[in-house]
Amino acid sequence: MSDATILIHPESVMDAGMGQPEVVRRLPLGERLWNSGALRKTLFLVVLALIWEGYARFLDNPLLFPTLSETLESAGEHLRSGVLPARAWTSVRVLLIGYSAGILLAAALTIVAIGTRIGTDILETMTAMFNPLPAIALLPLALIWFGLGTGSIVFVLVHSVLWAVALNTHAGFLGVSQ
Repeated sequence: MSDATILIHPESVMDAGMGQPEVVRRLPLGERLWNSGALRKTLFLVVLALIWEGYARFLDNPLLFPTLSETLESAGEHLRSGVLPARAWTSVRVLLIGYSAGILLAAALTIVAIGTRIGTDILETMTAMFNPLPAIALLPLALIWFGLGTGSIVFVLVHSVLWAVALNTHAGFLGVSQ
């Protein structure tokens, strides 16, 4: 009697029946489809889309809750006209400005903190004060200081990035041996 290796494919199962057993058989189509993560997720999204459409039609108030079909139609029109890409680029540009400024300020603070003991004390104190403060809590203050527009959004983004990046970069440098 020799040892034989039986290869079982993911879409196959062993038959535990009596008599002449099947060693390998293909799973039924339904089970193979259900094992597909992409298909399950797509099905979930289709169900959500149907719920959205049904609820919007039930409310019958496009100002309060537009239907999915109206939303997709409007998105298509704005994509073709170029309005949506232009506005998306404006948002991405503001995010890049805020993140870049926050990272540059964090780098400057970290360099000062690594170079001097007083810099470390200043960074640790400022981080302890400002890091727990949610950036959105500063938005009303930013609106008063910088007005409506890019300046106030950039200020909030810088606050979001600055303390976390500076603190973690500083901790990283302290973790490296001299």
